Amino acid sequence: MLWLIDLDGVVWRYTTLIEGSDDGIALVRSAGDPIRFVTNNSTLTRAQYVEKLAGMGIAAAEEEIITSGMALARCINPGERVLGIGEDGLLDELKAAKCELVVPRSLEDAMQAETVALGWYRKFSYVDMSNACVAIRNGARFLATNQDPTYPLESLIVPGTGALVASVIASTGVTPEYAGKPGAAMVDLVKELAGESTLMIGDRLTTDGTFAKLLGVDFAWVASGIEEEPDASIPVSIKAPNLLEAVRTRLGQGR
Repeated sequence: MLWLIDLDGVVWRYTTLIEGSDDGIALVRSAGDPIRFVTNNSTLTRAQYVEKLAGMGIAAAEEEIITSGMALARCINPGERVLGIGEDGLLDELKAAKCELVVPRSLEDAMQAETVALGWYRKFSYVDMSNACVAIRNGARFLATNQDPTYPLESLIVPGTGALVASVIASTGVTPEYAGKPGAAMVDLVKELAGESTLMIGDRLTTDGTFAKLLGVDFAWVASGIEEEPDASIPVSIKAPNLLEAVRTRLGQGR
C-alpha cells in the first residue's frame, strides 16, 4: 500500500512537530509500505523538506517529496518567460523547467512575462502584486500553486497562497489555473511519480479530500490542522484526531 501524506497541519504546524506524527510515519515504514509526502506548500525545495523532516526525527528521501511547485513547473514550457513570485521551492522548480525567469526592475519590465507563476510568498508586497497585475493585464497567463486561503502556524492561522492570489484576481479579473492539490497537474504528477496509491492523509477536506476523490483513493481526514465543515460529496474513509491515529486505524491497530 502506498501512502500519500500531507505535511502542513498533518506532520507539523509550521516548525513544530504534531505529537505522534513521527511515530505514525515509523509505523508505516515498519509495515514496509512506501510513502510520498504531498504538499501544496511551495516555499521549500525538496532538499529543504528532507532537512526539515530530519530535524523532527523523520527520515525521508527527496524522491518521496512532491510539491505544488513541481506540479506548477510541469505547466511551463522550456524558454517560456515567467514572472515567478514565490520562495526557493517554487523558483528552483521553475529553473529546473528551463524557463526564462523575468526579474522586473520596473512595471514595464513585467510586461515581458508570458506567464505569472504565484506561490506562497511571505515577503509578498504591493510591488509583487503590481507586477503580476501588469503582466496579466498585458496577456500573460496566470498560474498559482494552490488556492488554500490560510496556513496553520503553531497556534494561529495566517494568510495562505489563496489570499495572495485573491489580490491579483481582484486587480485583473483573471482566475488562475491551480497546479497543486486538487488540480489536474498535481493529480497527473502523483500518478506518474507515485503510481497506484491507496490512501491520502490530510487536514483539508476541500483540498486533500477532493484530491483523494479525483485520484480514486481512500481519504483519511485528520483534525490536527485547518478545521473545515463536513461535505457529504467528499468521501471520508477514516476520521482521526491526528496522523498517528489515522495510521493505527488503517493498520488495524486502533486503540
